[in-house]
Amino acid sequence: MSTYERMHSSVVSKLREASEADLSKTMNFLLGPGKFGDIPKIDFLWFVFCDHIHHRGQLSVYLRMAGGKVPSIYGPSADETWVVQRLSVTLKTECQDAASI
Repeated sequence: MSTYERMHSSVVSKLREASEADLSKTMNFLLGPGKFGDIPKIDFLWFVFCDHIHHRGQLSVYLRMAGGKVPSIYGPSADETWVVQRLSVTLKTECQDAASI
């Protein structure tokens, strides 16, 4: 874990120091099977960001399939009882309000 934390700090520091001009520069990246090409560094960062979101979603599915609960890493998860209760109350109220129209 200490290696991850050290590397994370290093990457965050470099990103904070990067200018818009730095992020507009290109880098060589895999574009398809056996095909490399130049892409702006900011596009690569968006790719990595979206890839993390994708894998977090995969992990959530696998956790639930294995009987686990998804932690509230980035806000509440539907596995938290207070969220389910709040949604239930909200939906019930909205249905009652809609029925009275």
